[in-house]
Amino acid sequence: MKVIETKNAKSLTGIPNYYSVYLKYMETYKHTNDNTALNLAFHYARVAEEFGQVVIEEDTTAESIHPNLIRERYGC
Repeated sequence: MKVIETKNAKSLTGIPNYYSVYLKYMETYKHTNDNTALNLAFHYARVAEEFGQVVIEEDTTAESIHPNLIRERYGC
């Protein structure tokens, strides 16, 4: 899953910056390899998408869920 911040993400007022929450959980996952942090990161990425803060490009291959590939992709 590739998460891309939109241009108007920072200009939205009254809405928490869910993209930054996603980034913090991804950073936690990189340091701890805690699957809960990865799940929360993906959750907040989808919330950010709902509020127009990001665009998510889905990887539809089954390879994307393999733990070794996740570590390679996110540098963990």
